[in-house]
Amino acid sequence: MEINPDKRSDEPEIPEVMPDESWPTDRLIEATRDRNMLVRSNAVSILATRDGPEVIEALIQAMRDEDHIVRSNAMVRLSERGAAVLDRVLQALDDPDENIRAGAAWVLGELKDPRAIEPLKNAMSDENIVVRIQARASLMAMGVVGQKK
Repeated sequence: MEINPDKRSDEPEIPEVMPDESWPTDRLIEATRDRNMLVRSNAVSILATRDGPEVIEALIQAMRDEDHIVRSNAMVRLSERGAAVLDRVLQALDDPDENIRAGAAWVLGELKDPRAIEPLKNAMSDENIVVRIQARASLMAMGVVGQKK
């Protein structure tokens, strides 16, 4: 194996083909599961411009990605959709995957919809500390709970 001295070991490999707007939705959804983080992140960004429940579901599932950039990208893209994703994001608070629950809590804080208050309060008792912290932060962003002094 040849080592490239100009490439750091923590840098992602540049893929030969990157998703683009010409790709059909199903191919973009498949690309969200690619081994390359750049492909997954780019696919999430392009998917966010598409409509359909399968797109929302792919963005929800991308919140479980191993790479924080892909997870963050999916969360931001979901929050940009506004109230249209509220019901599905509320459901995601009960997902078995802690990254999806934490991401959902963040998205709900961005949406600031009053229907998220009780589910976020419940999420403050989640078994995962990141979910609990994110739920509290979202409730703070919504003005529902104050900062601890």
